[in-house]
Amino acid sequence: MDLMSLARINLREEKETDIEQAVADFFSEKKGIVDTDVHAFADSLGIEHSELEGVVYKLLNDFLAYGRWNDKSQPEYDADEFKMGLEVEKEHSINPIISGRIAKDHLAECKDYYTRLAKMESECGTDES
Repeated sequence: MDLMSLARINLREEKETDIEQAVADFFSEKKGIVDTDVHAFADSLGIEHSELEGVVYKLLNDFLAYGRWNDKSQPEYDADEFKMGLEVEKEHSINPIISGRIAKDHLAECKDYYTRLAKMESECGTDES
């Protein structure tokens, strides 16, 4: 592959990363986003609505398709630990599917993750319960 082709690929990848970061920032800063907000945001970026929607789908897929829980063929987890995890992970999302997914990823790493986290936060004086 020649240098110009490599440069074009690099620029395209940088643009995709910039758009992904802009989307992450947009969704992090606003609540209650609807389709017209997304279209207006695409317009402000100077890209087609479908291109922005493709980036949103990719980010969502990257989040949901990967993680320790998926890597371990969806292992069993303790129901009480999972309930604790749902509460803790609300700091990342009020959506139970998202917070549940984060909790499952942590429980795939360590079966008593949230018990240990509660103990650590209590010892550090950061326990919010």
